Amino acid sequence: MANAFIELGNAIRAMGSLGFHAALERFMQSEINFDNYLVIAYLGEQPPIALYRSSWSERVYAEMDSKYLTSLYVLDPFYSAHLGKIPVGAYRLLDLAPDKFRTTSYYREYYQKTTLIDEIAFFAYVKNGWTINICIGRDETSDRTFDRRARKNAVEMAPTIVALLERHFDISPIARRGNSPSVDGALIYRLKEVHGIEITPRQAQVSVLLLRGHSSKSIGRELKISWQTVRVFRKQIYERCKISSQAELFALLTPLVHAELEDGS
Repeated sequence: MANAFIELGNAIRAMGSLGFHAALERFMQSEINFDNYLVIAYLGEQPPIALYRSSWSERVYAEMDSKYLTSLYVLDPFYSAHLGKIPVGAYRLLDLAPDKFRTTSYYREYYQKTTLIDEIAFFAYVKNGWTINICIGRDETSDRTFDRRARKNAVEMAPTIVALLERHFDISPIARRGNSPSVDGALIYRLKEVHGIEITPRQAQVSVLLLRGHSSKSIGRELKISWQTVRVFRKQIYERCKISSQAELFALLTPLVHAELEDGS
């Protein structure tokens, strides 16, 4: 505990400076053992900014710049939590992820390749409307998930972490960037441009939630409609796209979302 107080003091002294993120990482590492560390900033539906990262494994962030930050972030459960303005605190990705998360192309083709097996994100809302996530993870380095004690420490540390982030970004705010298209709108545009297929805004919403790993019941809760209505929309989407399975839907739509948002970033 004495070491934790020393590292906390160092993090407080570093607020507003370039050394803040490294100092905060050392403080958090003194209380929770993790393999990788990421500070990422979100503003509305704009592409996020990675402010700081470190990891033992080269695979964890190997495709972050080329894939995640340009487009695939829209399929991440932490991004969805940001859009939903989840209360400040610490959250495990496994607790936030939709029920079909591991069946998505995002999980199979991107997330699994990072070797991440467990993540905890700290959510803070700071100056100029930004959401700050500090994501700590376990990957192939330790090859084990966070135990109960680590998860408990994260929850107990969260108010301190949030306060430090709020103060740091009050001193050194992030500049705003221009607006970017919503993922729903991007999907509607690209699907028509590339394949000549027109879908409605509601069908686009359902499609995006399917890509993120939601089941029909989960989508119904998100959109405040019945799961039977969701199934009707799914059937309409399949008919318009001339497909017959969710796997085909993933194969068709994921590249379109990636390409559209990458072009607009």
